[in-house]
Amino acid sequence: MSIKLNIVEKADSLFRTYGIRGVTVDDICNACGISKKTIYKHYSDKYALANKSLEYHYDKLFKEINSIVNNSSNAIETFFKISMHFRETLNDITPSFVHDLKKFHPKLYKIHEKSKEKLFVKTLQNVIKNGKDEGLIRSEINEDIISKLRIEMIESGFNQDVFPQKEYDYMNIQIISFDLFLRGVVTKKGLEIYEKTLTSFQP
Repeated sequence: MSIKLNIVEKADSLFRTYGIRGVTVDDICNACGISKKTIYKHYSDKYALANKSLEYHYDKLFKEINSIVNNSSNAIETFFKISMHFRETLNDITPSFVHDLKKFHPKLYKIHEKSKEKLFVKTLQNVIKNGKDEGLIRSEINEDIISKLRIEMIESGFNQDVFPQKEYDYMNIQIISFDLFLRGVVTKKGLEIYEKTLTSFQP
């Protein structure tokens, strides 16, 4: 692994765990086992590194989600696997990460929003379309609206004004959110497959 990639990977992990404001260049240096001089050789400042870490994160996520879509037998399984993948990474993300971006780094937040739109919304739209063709998703469902609502459901689970971190289990919120979402869009046939899938997957 190149030094530059190692810096980005470590920085991305730290930013998502502690928030951008909660991480210093020294923290990144310690995580990488390198000097500030080495970091500044590749990145002008922490902001530039945060920008690159967002790009790295979404590029990596795009490949992972694309692999899930290509290796799922139907739309229900695709939704489950995407939800499980999100669940596996949930413990590495602080609820304040998006809040931190939005409040203190508006330019980075716009990048985050555009990347989210490109990856999640478009992916969900395609999965819903495929689900309609399979007879598993209701034909009257508006994939544009529903996909965006789904993303908002996920992010609302991290809203500390609604769900304070000390009072709620964020994993449980997302599991409940997923169940509500899927039950709201499936056909009778889709619901049967969903109920069967629940025995083998935990979204």
